[in-house]
Order: sequence, then structure tokens, then C-alpha cells
Amino acid sequence: MKTLSLKRPIISLMLVLFFPLVNAQASDGVIHFRGAIVESPCNFAQQQQSTELTCSENGKRVMRTVAFNKLNNYTPKSDVPLSTKIHYLNEQRNLAVLEVTYR
Repeated sequence: MKTLSLKRPIISLMLVLFFPLVNAQASDGVIHFRGAIVESPCNFAQQQQSTELTCSENGKRVMRTVAFNKLNNYTPKSDVPLSTKIHYLNEQRNLAVLEVTYR
């Protein structure tokens, strides 16, 4: 004759209900990170009608010249993990902030 044991389901249910409470207890603390920056950031140098973009690619510095009108939503066609966006500060569009995002 088979007998049903309720011990396992009850213990499982208790663990399932208790586990979120244990995780909710950790509301603060300190996280330590270790590592190194392996690629230096890109450098931007303003020219007359363009910007000179110098980035590290596979350990070598590579320079590109990008026209100002191409900088909005610009992503290099290489391994450089960056994109740019221009935020104009006035209606004349002669004053702007260049946002650079590294992925």
C-alpha cells in the first residue's frame, strides 16, 4: 500500500516562501570591483569643419576625421565601441553638446 508523505511538499513550500525574505534582508552593503581599463578613451580634436577622432584599436592608435554634419548618431565602422549624438542648445544650431557613449 502506498502512503503519501506530506513532509516533502510542506518543507518545499516553506523554503519557497522563506527564500525571498532572506534576499530582502540585504538592502545595503559595499560592493568591491577589481579590474583594469584595457583601452584608453577616444580623443576628440576640433578642426575647422570636422573633428579628429583618435581611438585605440587592437592596441594601436587610429585617427579618423569626421565632418561635423556626420557626428549626429555616428558609429565608427570598426571595433571601437562608441557612438555619438549631438544635442543643440539653440534654434540657430550653432551651439551644441557632443555626447559620446562607450559600450
